[in-house]
Amino acid sequence: MLLKQYKISARQCAWYLGCSLTTIYEWSKRIIAENFLLIDKERPGHKRIFTEEHRLKVIGYYCQNPLPGSKWSFRWMAKYLNQNPSILGRKISASTIHRILQEHAIRPHLIKYFLQITDPNFFPKMGHISYLYLNPPKYLFCWDECTGLQALERLSPEMLTNNGKKIEFQYKRHGTIDLCAILNYHTGRVFGKCTDNHRQETLAKLLEEHVNEQPLNEQLHYVTDNLAGHSTELLCRKVAKLSGVDYPDNLNTQDKRRQWLQSDTKRIVFHFTPYHGSWLNLIEIWFGILHSKCLKDREFSNVDELTQSIYEFLDTWNENFAHPFNWKYTGEGLEEKVVKRLITWLLTETKSMKEKFFHNQILLMINLSNEYWEKVPFKYWQSLYNTLLEKQGYINDIINKEKVKVNESLSHLMSTIQEKILTSSKKNELKVQDSA
Repeated sequence: MLLKQYKISARQCAWYLGCSLTTIYEWSKRIIAENFLLIDKERPGHKRIFTEEHRLKVIGYYCQNPLPGSKWSFRWMAKYLNQNPSILGRKISASTIHRILQEHAIRPHLIKYFLQITDPNFFPKMGHISYLYLNPPKYLFCWDECTGLQALERLSPEMLTNNGKKIEFQYKRHGTIDLCAILNYHTGRVFGKCTDNHRQETLAKLLEEHVNEQPLNEQLHYVTDNLAGHSTELLCRKVAKLSGVDYPDNLNTQDKRRQWLQSDTKRIVFHFTPYHGSWLNLIEIWFGILHSKCLKDREFSNVDELTQSIYEFLDTWNENFAHPFNWKYTGEGLEEKVVKRLITWLLTETKSMKEKFFHNQILLMINLSNEYWEKVPFKYWQSLYNTLLEKQGYINDIINKEKVKVNESLSHLMSTIQEKILTSSKKNELKVQDSA
């Protein structure tokens, strides 16, 4: 027996590999030892009909040749390949296609959503929000709106079965409402109001109600997103009034108003999340809890019933389940991921790359290379530079030649990365010489 030949007991082997004795015995019968190598005996049954070339063709065709106007399924692809024998050279079944893709862990039919960074100043803004959460002031709040909540009524009553509850999939709409909510960072308690809209007058009134519930002599900090209603002149005047300061006359643009709202020289201070950075606002976590615990699979015959249910959930949450959310995320590794994504898009020459999006990515890379160079491995900066050189034709197709700003930004990025690469290479050479 093979185990005895190597003086290893079956129990020792089973314990080490974490499997049963039966499995060890079956393996040892199936394996022979030659020149201290373990070799699998020839298996019974037919040999593989589909060669490695066949298998690669199946993978390549499934992943790189989409069905016009549709997408592949295993059955449709099997039928198509069998109707066009010149592609593969032999007939194939849907189960064989499934097995080939499964062996290579290829899942082109599966889709996951992600939120790409488009704000060129994303990382300093994210760093500010993360620092705020990790070193929170005494009165810190997270403010946002959950809009378009629908009062849906099912067309037939629900049914209780042995396998759970069944719900009619058709429904009747009875209108929508908005929920404006403010989360207390330290307690997890939520101040919320259901409204017909989220216009600037509504938001200013909500802020005033919340501020009036807080201590008079304490500075209040609000984390919020970039909704236009969060930086209107009306809201700024309300903030000035509640803070007991004069409203500056020169706040004639949105950027100037946001800078003023973020200044810590007054009682109320705003902290804006980056664009496409809504996940940095902790109130979004609570909105998810609201959806799963209060709204999901529920039916409401009118808007008032929906509003009442939300208020009841608010009371239940604040009285029984409110707790602070422990923020630990620091953004570690996100810089590298952003650079790798851009490299992938350039290498695949995706047709969905738009000029505006590409320009924002270039501006983001410029800021990353200037401020966060060390947080991205050197090989990815080098890969990005080489890819930008290699894909000049593809990039020219994206960028309109008349768009001077985009071309200037691209040139600036190339020169910045090149300079950084040369500097890093010189430093490495000096280190090598010093160690020698």
